[in-house]
Amino acid sequence: MALEFYRVLVLLLITTILLGCQGQSASNNSITPVPVNSAIAQNSSDSDGVSSQPQRVTIESRDKTIIVGSFFESRKPNSPAVLLLHQWQSDRHSFDDFAKRMQAKGFNVLSIDGRGFGESMKTADGKMVAPERTDDAVKAMLGDVGAAVDFLAKQKSVDLNRIGIVGASYGSSLAIIYAADNPKIKSVALLSPGINYFGNMQTEPAVKKFGDRPLLMVAAEDDKESADAVRELQKAGASNKCQTQIFQTGGHGTGIFQAKVGLQDQLAQFLTNNLQK
Repeated sequence: MALEFYRVLVLLLITTILLGCQGQSASNNSITPVPVNSAIAQNSSDSDGVSSQPQRVTIESRDKTIIVGSFFESRKPNSPAVLLLHQWQSDRHSFDDFAKRMQAKGFNVLSIDGRGFGESMKTADGKMVAPERTDDAVKAMLGDVGAAVDFLAKQKSVDLNRIGIVGASYGSSLAIIYAADNPKIKSVALLSPGINYFGNMQTEPAVKKFGDRPLLMVAAEDDKESADAVRELQKAGASNKCQTQIFQTGGHGTGIFQAKVGLQDQLAQFLTNNLQK
């Protein structure tokens, strides 16, 4: 009799434990995980439904390289747009703070990783892409810029007649060389430009061909090669719409932002004056 009692007691204990486990399992399964992307979209969108956070975009270039970018969309249709091109051994995030600032001013902003940098490391069929400086590589880079401009032109929030480009270092060479052959680019700003980066990116002919469109060239004296390049290129850009700024200190390219010498203010004012109208 006692043995039977203990058997029943053990069975009751086992049953209680199993039911508790099942209840815990049912409780866990009833919690629906919120997708990370959905959470970001929900928390970062304004009342008009446009996200204040950048959208990660992929753009297929002409040779099938996948260019990855951050698109900071304007809240209004037919707004101006700026394409940002980083310097060598950097990536699109070097422009993040400036991009957010321009978005707040009503601009669409697209910053891209140059091929071989950041996330722009593969072709559509999965082949790896390395950064190169050959003539063919430069042509491909210019194709990437063209693909990025095409992306902007297709956005409903973008006025295709008000697109500008800002480039840093070799990105500045790509910016002016591309814009010289594309009259749709209304204004360009060059941070730490060179006369002939890589030996195959001549900027003086491009500055001349760019004509009387607004052009801003910036460098710092402690980056002597770029400061000298600005002075030399200023002679080629004879238009009164060609502006230059040489800071005493600041370093190279987007590094001038971190020097806090007023570059963000000046660059924002230049773009506002020439693209908002």
